[in-house]
Amino acid sequence: MEQAHKMVDYSNQTISVGIDVHLTSWYITVYFDRLYIKSFRQDPCPDKLYSYLARNFPGGKYRCAYESGFCGYWILRRLEELGVECIVVNPADVPQTNKGQSNKTDKVDSKRLAIALESGMLKGIYIPDIEQQADRQLLRMSEKVGCEIRDNKRRIKGLLHHIGVKIPTEFSKGNWSVKYVRWLEGLELQHKSFELTVKRSIQTIAGLHEQQRLIFKDITEMTKKERYVKLVPLLKSVPGVGRLTAVTLAVEIGDMNRFANFDSLNSYIGLCPNEFSSGEKEKKGKMSYRKHNRIRSLLIENAWTSVRIDPALSLCYRQLCRRVTNKRAIIIIARKILSRIRKVWMDGKPYETGIEK
Repeated sequence: MEQAHKMVDYSNQTISVGIDVHLTSWYITVYFDRLYIKSFRQDPCPDKLYSYLARNFPGGKYRCAYESGFCGYWILRRLEELGVECIVVNPADVPQTNKGQSNKTDKVDSKRLAIALESGMLKGIYIPDIEQQADRQLLRMSEKVGCEIRDNKRRIKGLLHHIGVKIPTEFSKGNWSVKYVRWLEGLELQHKSFELTVKRSIQTIAGLHEQQRLIFKDITEMTKKERYVKLVPLLKSVPGVGRLTAVTLAVEIGDMNRFANFDSLNSYIGLCPNEFSSGEKEKKGKMSYRKHNRIRSLLIENAWTSVRIDPALSLCYRQLCRRVTNKRAIIIIARKILSRIRKVWMDGKPYETGIEK
């Protein structure tokens, strides 16, 4: 078959390739003109894939697709350097059948990608430039360290409950104060190993706090870059939007122009409900499971602040609470904040307090 391909001129013809990416190997499926050509496994190397395509489909236009995940965007960047068109897709956007769900293999997954790509059913996700991607990792590292701190605090609480030590009422809210740490350090527990466990956990938390401080310092330096130095203060002008939210928006979104309108941005963030409508019936459910988890959480937190400091949103929130629950009302407020953020971002002008957009 490969000899036959070599004899054919593929100039101006499109070869579609689905790549099921794994750490130690890739499973490749090739389609041409809606015809299945071949599936095979190869080493995780873009150059090797390009060599196969150039050898067997000379002069062709090559298109590849793979699912976003642990491998990031280096594969796409290398394939594009080699002249291969490539997109990275959200796994949830790849068409699936019930048979495919019950018979899931690397070959099946790569074929689904190739067929969907050949049919024009796939849309690539936004690919940040290498600097934005690096800045994202620094910002996300601060979040991971924060999670580790919370996990260690919960671990100490869990140990105390496990051995029957009651935490005083003044510390029951979980505030990690100097007084609380001293109380923990002064505990005389049933066994020396219990005391050592608490002591080492406290030391771990102290180390993580220091690491978090250094990361925040690095993030402050990062925001002095030209791409952030004007944008972050602009976003902070929106009532309720703090520095962390502004930096997160700037780094994670990158380019607001990639969203054609507010609905597109709102769908990406996930501040919209799922909808189940048919015929004359219209039913809306809980918030969409497709979301940018970090930004959505931050905007909801900021919404609680904004209803206290912004007169227009405070009035709007009180009116909403008359017909919906407090939680639903705060989601609507978060959506309004997102709309304001898009407005100041697109206009390049600070928000004017008291004007409801």
